[in-house]
Amino acid sequence: MYTVGYLIEKKQEVNVHLNFLTDKGWTLAEINMKEQVAHQENLDAIIIFEDTMSEACFWLMKLKKHVKVPIYLLSAIDESRSNIVYLQLGAEACFSMKMESEELYYTLTNLLSHYSNKSSYPSAKKSTSPKRKELELMPRNLSVLIDGEKEVSLTKKEYNALELLLNSPGQTISYSELKEKLWNSEMNVEDKNYRVANIMFHLRNKIEISTTNPRFIKTVRSKGYMLDIK
Repeated sequence: MYTVGYLIEKKQEVNVHLNFLTDKGWTLAEINMKEQVAHQENLDAIIIFEDTMSEACFWLMKLKKHVKVPIYLLSAIDESRSNIVYLQLGAEACFSMKMESEELYYTLTNLLSHYSNKSSYPSAKKSTSPKRKELELMPRNLSVLIDGEKEVSLTKKEYNALELLLNSPGQTISYSELKEKLWNSEMNVEDKNYRVANIMFHLRNKIEISTTNPRFIKTVRSKGYMLDIK
């Protein structure tokens, strides 16, 4: 779960997006721009709910001077030109307030999981405590726990693909085995490897620090994929 700060102009209105994140167990903290924004080190991210462009730009410029966490912006205007300005000012991504709350939840979950992985792995310290599993599947949550610390949400097919790889670490899992595992109950599925490659592409984006130099999922040319864990 994440702790997210937020800025919103229309405080009197019920915000369905914030309510949905709260229902999912996220901790939300309203940021007071009149106070020192530098004291936001416990936040995983900041969400700006934009109603007027001038106010959103002011918030972005001030926050970028003091915080290092990603800043996401939900725009009421939902205009490309405005979004370009926000991105230039340092917003990590811009979304429309018309976006479904559930879609926003899963999008932010995946983005923050990837962001947290990148920022935490290089600084990991050696420990004398018992070695944790590098990858541990969480069936109830349809997710994977990385190094006992970071939980990443997966789709059903991503979960099944990773499960097959985890059952045979260090061994090549062929394209045909993966296709049978992922689509055995579906009819008229084209027998093309690109479907498997697409699943692996999205899976790597979620669990790897670098997709060009993956830590876990290795490609075995013309054959399939292999899970490389110690």
